[in-house]
Amino acid sequence: MVAFSPSRFGRRVLFLFDFLLWFLAALAPLMFLAAFLFGFDQVVQHRGLLADLEAHGKTVWARVDKIEPEERGGRIYLFYEPESGPTELAIIAPLEFYPAAWVRTLEPGQSLEILWVPPGPYRHARQAVPRIYYESVRHHPGLTREVISIFLFFLLVVVVRPHFLFLGFVPFEQILDKALSRA
Repeated sequence: MVAFSPSRFGRRVLFLFDFLLWFLAALAPLMFLAAFLFGFDQVVQHRGLLADLEAHGKTVWARVDKIEPEERGGRIYLFYEPESGPTELAIIAPLEFYPAAWVRTLEPGQSLEILWVPPGPYRHARQAVPRIYYESVRHHPGLTREVISIFLFFLLVVVVRPHFLFLGFVPFEQILDKALSRA
């Protein structure tokens, strides 16, 4: 029977952690690009919604129909009944732009004053913002926590293991020899 050695076990765990960091460091440039593109898209979409709200937005009272806090960052479905015509749908999303305490107080059937983009040839038609939070949404950068956390995680990987700069310059066998000599 082989005796358990904490130092040997610790070295193996460090080896696995080191190998995982090498793998993640190789993905870091791609993930930086992906996080940048996702973040850029979110900011552009957010600014586009604000532009549509300023150009075509209408302030109306709508009735909360359904609250889905988990679907694609959270959504609130509302219905607006105009004086003439069919009932219109409005969607408030994502919910992380609004205080969680406020979202928890909402109930189906509750009336809510919203600023929304009516149906039409607009990019953000049927999207809405609660009137009381319009100013805070205008000043929000439009980035969600998921994109920020992906970016920060891979930034940490690059700080801890910046070897992705040298991929292709150092032979993989040399990297493995160095890594395996620690195990």
